[in-house]
Amino acid sequence: MKSINEIWQTRIHQHINETQSYLKYMLNDHLLFVFIFLAAGGALTYQKWLETLSPDFPAILIMTVTFSLIMLMSSVRTLLKEADIVFLLPMEYNLKEYFQKAFTYSFISQIFLVVVPLIIFTPLYFNVTNANGRILLISLVLLLIVKFWNLRVSWRIGFFTELSAKWGDWVVRFAINSCVIFFIFSQQYMFVLIIMIIMVGYDMYFSNVVKKKAFKWEQLINSEVGKKQSFYKLANLFTDVPKLKKQAKRRAYLDWIVNQVKYNQENVYEYLFIRAFIRSGDYFGIVIRLTIIGSVILSFMNEELLGNIVVSVLFIFLSGIQIMSLYKHFELLELPNLYPKAEKKKLSSFLKIIFNVLLFQAVVYSLVTVRLANLLLFVEVLIATAVFVYLFVYVYMQGRMKKRDRV
Repeated sequence: MKSINEIWQTRIHQHINETQSYLKYMLNDHLLFVFIFLAAGGALTYQKWLETLSPDFPAILIMTVTFSLIMLMSSVRTLLKEADIVFLLPMEYNLKEYFQKAFTYSFISQIFLVVVPLIIFTPLYFNVTNANGRILLISLVLLLIVKFWNLRVSWRIGFFTELSAKWGDWVVRFAINSCVIFFIFSQQYMFVLIIMIIMVGYDMYFSNVVKKKAFKWEQLINSEVGKKQSFYKLANLFTDVPKLKKQAKRRAYLDWIVNQVKYNQENVYEYLFIRAFIRSGDYFGIVIRLTIIGSVILSFMNEELLGNIVVSVLFIFLSGIQIMSLYKHFELLELPNLYPKAEKKKLSSFLKIIFNVLLFQAVVYSLVTVRLANLLLFVEVLIATAVFVYLFVYVYMQGRMKKRDRV
């Protein structure tokens, strides 16, 4: 029988190898080129926006809210499997070393969630404060301590099943995170020390409480499975993922969209794709979320044409990439093959639906600009985004799908 250390080593190696195998497909040359292009455009817009920034801009407040939410996302990757509830349950009280290694791995692997946003916010932070490189380094160290604390508390809360306890902890931690992060960026280190003492007490309280509680195996396993499925959904945009579990949700209020498809053999895939898009959270949900996030960001933009176009195009591109896997949704379904004309219209039906979805998103973003600026900006953004949608769908996406079908 394997030791606890051997079980962890085996699983972490399997996890890393699996992640690397999918990243090989995800970080391909085409996607990296697009990201470099968008990053360059975003950096240029960011720089010009900083030049027009007023001295009273609430940069520290925005950074505080952003990092507070990032800290709340902290969770331990246990790498548990569904069968562990049977095979590891008898060893529950000997798994301390296993979970300590899981905690260490989780903290190290999540450091980039703090470092990358801080790098992005650095020009803004320097622009509105008297901060320098030394202060930035101190801020990074303190933020990592806050991250470590959130990870510890998140693990402790995993011993509770009561929803009230989880929501209560979420509210308390958000308040504590907001206070300590605000004082970190405000360089008020005496207040930071006081709040960190409170954080230690909060952690010690839950450490004592959970000593009397057993592991919630089903909760831990479901959490780990959910994290793996989230990664599989992302990887599925670029390659086939056999382990991906798909779920459907009935949205009766959108049936009128499905009913627009004419009833004949040529429209088999159009009907299936629309139905899958509406019922699957993988597609419908991500488009709605990205549309809302993009609209919120645009609402804070000024009347600069380039900035509005870059943000709109970026979120349309992200939406298109996310729902591209819809084309493979029915690959294992043999029923459409009963209709002779269905396969011939598969690609055109898919492109038509994607074009309409992204065009709708472009219109929404353009309407946000007309509400905040003027009609001319609305027309310019709408034309630019509509042209991008057409090129993205009928040039890039169509070429990629045809290339894939030939393989």
